[in-house]
Amino acid sequence: MAASSGSARKAYLWIVAVAVALFLALSGAWYYLAAQLEARVDAAIEDAAADGVEIGCPNRAVVGYPFRLGLRCDAVTVDPRGEGLRLTAGALRTAAQIYQPTRVVSELDSPLIVNAPEAPPLDIRWQLAQASASFWTEGLDRFSLVVEAPDVALAQPAAGRLALATAEHLEVHVRRRDADLDLALSDRGIRIVAPDTPPLPPFDVALDATIAGAADWLDGDAGETPRQVLAGHAATLRALSIDLGNAQAELSGTFMFDTSGQLSGDFELAVTQPQQIATLVAEALPEAASVANSIATALSFVGRQENGRTVIAITVRDGIVAAGVIPLGSIPPLQ
Repeated sequence: MAASSGSARKAYLWIVAVAVALFLALSGAWYYLAAQLEARVDAAIEDAAADGVEIGCPNRAVVGYPFRLGLRCDAVTVDPRGEGLRLTAGALRTAAQIYQPTRVVSELDSPLIVNAPEAPPLDIRWQLAQASASFWTEGLDRFSLVVEAPDVALAQPAAGRLALATAEHLEVHVRRRDADLDLALSDRGIRIVAPDTPPLPPFDVALDATIAGAADWLDGDAGETPRQVLAGHAATLRALSIDLGNAQAELSGTFMFDTSGQLSGDFELAVTQPQQIATLVAEALPEAASVANSIATALSFVGRQENGRTVIAITVRDGIVAAGVIPLGSIPPLQ
C-alpha cells in the first residue's frame, strides 16, 4: 500500500509540474505575442503618420490573457492631414485566439462621425458592428462585416440628427480567390427617410459578384477614384437584386469599364412589376431615371416570361444601353 501511495503521489506531482510548465509556457508565449502586437501597432501608426494620416487610439491596451490576444481602445480617430476629412468612432475591441492568430475578430461601438470638406457631417449609428479578417501569406485573405440596425443621419449640432436612411441588417463579405476578388453584400429592410424624399416602401438589396485581377484591392492597392479602381477589370455579376416585397428585379451578366470610365457588358434583367422598380430607381438614382423607365417600357414589348418574371437581354456598349435593336438610353462614365 505504501509503495502504491508513493507512486500515486509522484504521478500527481508530475501532473502538477507539467501543468505549471504548460501554464508558464503559455504565459510566456502570450506576453511575447502581446509585445509583438504592441510593436506592430506602434509601427503601423507611425507609418500612417509618415503618410500624412493621424490615427488615434486613446487608452490603448493589449488584452485577452491567456487564450486570446487583442487590442482595446476607448475611441478611434482617423485624420488625414490637409484633406479636411476626419473620422471619429466609439470604442474598438479586437481579439484573436492565441492558437489561430491569423483570424481577427473586432467590434466597434457607435457612433461614427464623418467630417468631410464642403459637406455636412454624417452621424452613423448601429446596435452592433462586428468584423472578421483572415490573413495568409499574401496579406488579407478575406473580410466580413455585419452591422445590426445601421442608421445614417446628418449631424446637426444645433438641432440634433437629421435622419437620411435606416436598415435592419447589413452584411458585406470579401475574399481573395487566386488573383480575383469575390464580393457579396446584403442589406435588408432599407428605408429612405431623408427630407423631401417621396415615401418609399422598405426594400432589400443583394449583390454577388467576382472582379477579375482585383485581389490586390485587399492590400489597399485599388486607386483613388471609381474609374481608377474599376477600369480594365472584367467582372462577373451573378446577381444584383432589389426586392420591394411585391416587386423584384435581378440583374446578372458580365461587364467591364474602360480607361475612360465607359461601361460595356452583356446583361440579363428579370423583373416583376417593372414600373414600380423603375420608380424606385428613379427616386434613388435620378441620373438613371430615363434608362430605368425605358427598360420598364421595353420589357412589355420584347421581354419573355419565365417563372412569373419578365426577362430581357440588355447590351451596353461604351455606355449606350439597348435591348436588341431598341435603344434605351446611356449611362454616364465613371469619374
